[in-house]
Amino acid sequence: MAESTLVLVTKAPYGLEDAFAGLRMALAMSVNGMKTSVVLIEDGIYNGLGSQKPEAVRMPSNAEATKELYDFDVSVYVVKEDLASRGIEESRLFEGLKVIPASEVKKLVSEHDLVTTF
Repeated sequence: MAESTLVLVTKAPYGLEDAFAGLRMALAMSVNGMKTSVVLIEDGIYNGLGSQKPEAVRMPSNAEATKELYDFDVSVYVVKEDLASRGIEESRLFEGLKVIPASEVKKLVSEHDLVTTF
């Protein structure tokens, strides 16, 4: 039986429900006792920006959904190279996110029993 899950969030926060669904799945898995980690990768890095305004598009806040994961000891990582390729400074991310090099993602994948992509 699987004991850990890694959720790769590859989509931007608004316009599609993919990112929100991935964050909520991570929350559900951790609430049920599974070791869970999240990686914001590719356009998923936009979910880590502190300047989100979900009310402008009448959507739930992906920033809040991400921060809720901290209450359940879910580590949330952001890929450094994806920030750089989009011209985003680490200082624009909200507190609690862990910036990692892309090479670290492969290690995280190997450390988890299940990997799912949103």
